[in-house]
Amino acid sequence: MKKACIYIDGFNLYYGLRSRGWARYYWLDMENLARSFIDPGAEILARVKYFTSWVKGDRESQNRQMVFIKALEAHCPSLEIHYGRFLAKQRQCRKCGRVHDFYEEKKTDVNIACHMLTDAFHRKHDRVYIVSGDGDLVPAVNMMKKLDSHPRIVIANPPKRKSEELCRAADASFSIKEKNLRLSQLPDTVKSKKGVELTRPAQWTKRAGAS
Repeated sequence: MKKACIYIDGFNLYYGLRSRGWARYYWLDMENLARSFIDPGAEILARVKYFTSWVKGDRESQNRQMVFIKALEAHCPSLEIHYGRFLAKQRQCRKCGRVHDFYEEKKTDVNIACHMLTDAFHRKHDRVYIVSGDGDLVPAVNMMKKLDSHPRIVIANPPKRKSEELCRAADASFSIKEKNLRLSQLPDTVKSKKGVELTRPAQWTKRAGAS
């Protein structure tokens, strides 16, 4: 059996879902999503690595993310979560000239690249699935393929997130189907490690698969 590792670009996946209006799928079980990619007759799921950053600014968004992360930690014991960060910047409106603050996510693509290359160098996996449409990962994929015994690299494109260059650099690619998302939802309520009930945020409660 081939060992598979899945690297999930959390915000690339999130923005893809948001662009489709699929808030009902935000409450994702990342381990089950990863299992939906692999061939159970030929591959075993060795590791799932989820890359994200703590959001800034909007308190409600921060609270929803905190509940979600704690639910993942409680329900997906094999999931590894790795954090980047949001960097505060200022931008001037071209129309009115007002300057306002905004936050830019940093380090995620670098974190993913570093983990992929380190794991490939140590030959930890035979198959690699990358859940991202970020073309910035192309150099890391090209570097992995130069190793003497590199893993097979597959791109799992989030909804409305696809880099043709990244897909060409990999050995194969596919688009994540709505069915994968619908069948990979966390239970509506998850108990944290401390016994606290973590409930799907109200903004995400529209049942998965509902019209």
